[in-house]
Amino acid sequence: MKILITGGNSATTLKILKAFAEHEVILADYGEMPSFSALNYKFISLGDKNDDTIAHSLLNNCLDQEVDAILPIREFEVEPVAKAKVLFNEFNIETLLPNLEVLKSYSKPNALVKYDEWVAFRAGEVLFTTVVDAELTSFGKEAHLNGVFNFNKLEAVANLRLYTI
Repeated sequence: MKILITGGNSATTLKILKAFAEHEVILADYGEMPSFSALNYKFISLGDKNDDTIAHSLLNNCLDQEVDAILPIREFEVEPVAKAKVLFNEFNIETLLPNLEVLKSYSKPNALVKYDEWVAFRAGEVLFTTVVDAELTSFGKEAHLNGVFNFNKLEAVANLRLYTI
């Protein structure tokens, strides 16, 4: 599977490459990008950021790169992509985000809670996790979760937050 992950200029984004080690990954970001590529990932520029056309621009880049899935990491991209999920699906591009109706329940982390761990889900299946947690795995499967989430070990399900930069 070929996956486009946004926020590609961020070191924070690079750490989630572990979750997609068996896939071809495109790290994308706005503005200039390194002209470096590795065995299983490469960098591309999304051009200049335009808040009015975020989802459209991401869809065009997905089509140009012939990707199968998109994982928006930048906070300002999440809602526009979630709203355009049907459009992405029409082009057979999976959006690795929770459904729009539950998206807000996974939004910004609580500043008082430390989020040391993370987990990546695709269609409810755990792709990668820093800590194995049976309750979290079961919850992800039942909720058919998509996306990358931060959590803390003590209350993984209760503090599950969408991984954004």
